[in-house]
This record gives sequence, C-alpha cells and structure tokens, in this order.
Amino acid sequence: MRQRERRILTAFWVVFAAVVLTAVYYIFTIRDDGGGHGQVEPHPLEIETKLKEERVIKQKITFDTQKRIELEVKKSKDEPKNKTGPLPVGPPVMGCMDLEHIDKEKALVIGHRRKDRGFLTIGITNVKRKNASYLKPTLQSLIDNANEEERSKLRIVVFACDLKDEDRQEARDIVSHSFAEHVQSGLLQLIQADKSFYPPLDKLKQTFNDPMERVKWRSKENIDNVFLFAFCVQMSDYYMLLDDDLVTFPGYIQTIRNFITKHQGDHWILLDISERGTGKLFRDKDLLLLGRYLVQFYQEQPVDLLLNSMMRLQDQGKHHVVEPPLFKHLGVVSTLALKNKNGGG
Repeated sequence: MRQRERRILTAFWVVFAAVVLTAVYYIFTIRDDGGGHGQVEPHPLEIETKLKEERVIKQKITFDTQKRIELEVKKSKDEPKNKTGPLPVGPPVMGCMDLEHIDKEKALVIGHRRKDRGFLTIGITNVKRKNASYLKPTLQSLIDNANEEERSKLRIVVFACDLKDEDRQEARDIVSHSFAEHVQSGLLQLIQADKSFYPPLDKLKQTFNDPMERVKWRSKENIDNVFLFAFCVQMSDYYMLLDDDLVTFPGYIQTIRNFITKHQGDHWILLDISERGTGKLFRDKDLLLLGRYLVQFYQEQPVDLLLNSMMRLQDQGKHHVVEPPLFKHLGVVSTLALKNKNGGG
C-alpha cells in the first residue's frame, strides 16, 4: 500500500514539475503577436549596438559634397595616366578638358607676351556690371603702386569673360585707351575665350539650395578661372587670382615677396594675400592641377570653397594669410544681378 502511495506521489510531482516548466516556457519565450504583451525587453547593450549601427548607416548614406569630391580626386589620381587602345567615339571635346592645348595666340586680343619669365602674374576676371565699372581704378592701383623694377617682373592679364562680344567691349576700351603704354611694354594683356571652351551651363546640379541663376553664375566663374590658369601657365613663378574691383597700397609686391619667403619652409598650395575670397596666390607649377580640379567639380561649389578643399587634399593644414590685408574692395555692384536685387550677399 505504501509503495503504491509513493508511486502516486512521485507521479504527482512529475506532472506538477511539467506544468511549471511549461508555464515558464510560455512566459519567457512565446511572443504575443497581437499587442506585444509578453515580449522580452532587449538588453541595454543590444540597444546601444543597434543605435551605433544605425548611425554608421546614416553616415554612409549622407556623404556630403566635400567627401564625394575628395574620393573622386583620389580615385582619379590612382587611374593610369596612359591608356592604350582606340579612343571612344563621342561628342567634340570641350576646350576646358584640354588645358595644355588652348590657342593662346587667338585668346590674346590686346597686348603681347613677354619673352622672359616674371616673378608674379595677376589674373583678373572681368564681367560687365550694370551701370558700374571698377576695372580702371583696379588696374591703375596695381600699376601705380609697383615701382619700375617690380613692373618689369609683373604681368597683369585681364580676362574679359562675358560670352557676348558686345559686353566685352568696355573692358577692351579701358585696357587699350587708358593703359596703352603698359600694353606696349607687355605688362598688361587682355584675353577672351570662345564659348566652345565652356562645359554645359544649363541643367546644372543645384547645390547649397542656391537658385539656378546663382548656380550658373558661380559654375561659369569656376571655368573663367580655369581659362586664366591655362593661359597664364609658365608666364611667372607665381600666379595670383584677383577680383576686378580692388585697390592696393604702395609696396604690395615686396610684401608678397616677403610673405612667400616667410613660408618657404612650409608645405602649401595656396597663400591668402587677402582676407576675403580673392587674392589667392599659387605656384605656377600647380596651375594646371588646379584647373583640372575646378573643371571636374565646377558645378558643385563656388571657386573659393573648391580651392579650400583642394588645399586640404594637398595636405595644407591651415590658411596662411597676409596681415594687414593688401587689398580693399571698391565694388558695391555685383556681377551677379541676383545679388543686386537682394541688396548684396
């Protein structure tokens, strides 16, 4: 009898244990698909890991323009320079894609190139403004504030970069009539470019939330500077990009010389001769490199931002800026009509 009771008691505890284990299984492993009741809470470490993964994915998806530019440039550097085989058949090559072979004789409409190599070439882009012109006082200031010896090592190239010939006439008149002596000496030249030099200036990429008028203006400005770079190669040891609405001060050439000497031991691709976007100074040997870079990304960013990104790509750690500034802006009327409508900016 007692043996039978023990068997019954054992069976009871086995059944009870089975019921308890089954209940525990349902509580901790079965998920309620309806409202999420009974769902196991994720561990804090799991949450943190998940958030980190999401941040990494977002960073990969949201590459900004600067990162894409740097990756493209590095990629282009790694590509073989000399490719064999037939060239692909396609549309005619734009002039800006072949900077080594621009027709400099055709581009030069006023003045002549000096045979000897100079110290500094100043490249000035000029676009006709509505009811305003600052080109004459700019040229007068650059010439008057350089002595005779400095002028012998200086070249000033004005690029009349309007696409309509009638809009270039004002610049041609100023250079030829007001500065005939300096045109004859080779100090001053004026150049023009064919429209075929430019890439398409419609259907551009709209960046920085800029209106299309501004995108077209700054994209063309990039290519304007490319043409100047290509024309001015091998004229002088250094090249300076300058606006057409500035005045300077006596001794500015010597100050530039001293500034270059000061940073002779530093690694640089550009020096800031002005505190604003203009007055960028480059070595002559870097001009075509800079030109190709601007062509590749002409519709991505304004010229000053592209030059800053090129500076970083070339491992120049910081800006080197002349102090006090050597140039003062005259202009209150912009070459961009949109700026004038909005009161500047």
